[in-house]
Amino acid sequence: MRFLHCVHAEFLLVFPRLARTRLGVSLVALGTTLVWLNAHAFDALTVTLQAGALGSILGAAAIVGDDTDRAALTTALTHPTTSLAIATGRWLAIVLAAAVLVMVCTTAIGWRTDAVLAGMVATAAVGSFALAVVLPLGRGAALALFLFMAVAGTIPPERLVDLARPGVVRLAAASAMELGPALWHYRDIATGDVRAVLHALAWTGLGILLASAAIARRRTAAP
Repeated sequence: MRFLHCVHAEFLLVFPRLARTRLGVSLVALGTTLVWLNAHAFDALTVTLQAGALGSILGAAAIVGDDTDRAALTTALTHPTTSLAIATGRWLAIVLAAAVLVMVCTTAIGWRTDAVLAGMVATAAVGSFALAVVLPLGRGAALALFLFMAVAGTIPPERLVDLARPGVVRLAAASAMELGPALWHYRDIATGDVRAVLHALAWTGLGILLASAAIARRRTAAP
């Protein structure tokens, strides 16, 4: 119960961030853009996947991207807590708003249950990955991850490899897209691909554990 209490305390961080920061405005702008793109270029599944993935990256930037946010992780609290509880609570806060964005976008373009499920799973995986990356590196990493996911996240690695030759950077990017959380892979969730679901769940757990380790190091190093 103590663990759940700590997770809930961290989870509540999302509510003031929606009202007092640009996170809410950014999510509205992202949703509006994706709905517009659905009428001109994107299919419904791409919209839901992008809403979940990009929305969770915006959430990570707002919740753990600022220097003051990371400094607060070492602040002594009035109740006992653990690094894992803090990381889990922050992850829940990150994916909450993105999950709502997925449902809003899907409602606006035409509800599809399979697309919503794929979008939710992608939200969990990318949100966890973004937490693990943005927590130690800050908002610059969030911006790079956002652009990469928006531009190349839906491209299968084999297509990326064919774009130019030769190129170590190109091969490294293709390998990262093969192993890391990528939207081209999570499209298969809508068709019931178990391997895609397991890939997303693995990254969800791994990202939280990596973020927990980063928080533990900060708390240990704090005076």
